[in-house]
Amino acid sequence: MAGSTKEIRTLIEEIRAAVNTTVMATEGGSKAVDAGLAQFNEVAASFKRIGDQVGTTTEAAQEIELSTKQQSTAVEQVNLAISNAAQATKEMEASAVQTLQTAGQLTSLARDLTRLIQASA
Repeated sequence: MAGSTKEIRTLIEEIRAAVNTTVMATEGGSKAVDAGLAQFNEVAASFKRIGDQVGTTTEAAQEIELSTKQQSTAVEQVNLAISNAAQATKEMEASAVQTLQTAGQLTSLARDLTRLIQASA
């Protein structure tokens, strides 16, 4: 019986050692899980910050696009105004040429009239 008691005691000590090892391994695993969870939370927070920054960048890009469209429209309006001014200048030039021709014709008619009046007198 003394041998059996010794064997039982040895088995109990081995079971205790195995339980202690299991508890320590479980605690280590629990700490590793906690550390992994903390790292996961940090990564999730980083992704959220990245998402927020992407949103901000997208908004800025949309504002730049709108501003570029407005500037493009303004440039088109300036180009139209320049084109209209150029057309008006051409029309004024044509009118000036016409006026000059008319003045030349009136001068010629005035000379002819003066000759006729002098010849009649």
